[in-house]
Amino acid sequence: MKAAVRVYYALAAALGAGLGACAPGLKSIAPSGLAPAPRDTIAAWLASYRPTGPVRYDLRWRFANQKGSTAGRAAVRIAPPDTLRFDYRGPFGRSGAAVIVADSALWVAPERDTRELLPAAPLFWAALGIPQPPPQESSVSSRGAPGGRVWRYASRADTMDFVEVGPGPERLLTEVRRNGKIVASTEVRFRPAGRAPLEARVRFPQDGSALILTVESVESVAAFDPSTWRRP
Repeated sequence: MKAAVRVYYALAAALGAGLGACAPGLKSIAPSGLAPAPRDTIAAWLASYRPTGPVRYDLRWRFANQKGSTAGRAAVRIAPPDTLRFDYRGPFGRSGAAVIVADSALWVAPERDTRELLPAAPLFWAALGIPQPPPQESSVSSRGAPGGRVWRYASRADTMDFVEVGPGPERLLTEVRRNGKIVASTEVRFRPAGRAPLEARVRFPQDGSALILTVESVESVAAFDPSTWRRP
């Protein structure tokens, strides 16, 4: 999952931001008392987060660290169950795009190493409020909770936890740990009476930086033109 963190740093650099100095870490959300869970149970939970049809999110992004912040706009086009295109614009005419299918990057522009983007895909989906199924090689566990549900994907070195907060739920927390150390976390707030995201915060405790996505509008569409998924 180190590659996932590098991808977000690369995105921040492309948008005109540098990396800050060390800052205090985050308090872990890691739940206790989990038991092995059937994958079809987790699949049923995940289905409730998925849009029922093609949708477009228009959003503002802001990257902040101890040196300052930079901001811009972006659009995300999602074709359920597992395809999205992300287009962003930043200061000084900077822009870029990527298409992701499940946990694979089809292409990235400007050109970057897609082998690094691939491990970041699950974290990116979580930041959009659409958590993805567990990797094939991971073990899965879960438990119910008074205010929501919690579940975990655990592989050899990496662990990814999901925690629902409040009825609905109101928020979804995600945490990625490598060898027991937090490398990234997300917090997504949802719009009332639905699962459309309102705001997401992706945080990196090793340097105190954060990527904040604010969804300004959510538009359901009939379908996307096939050219949407082609490399520009």
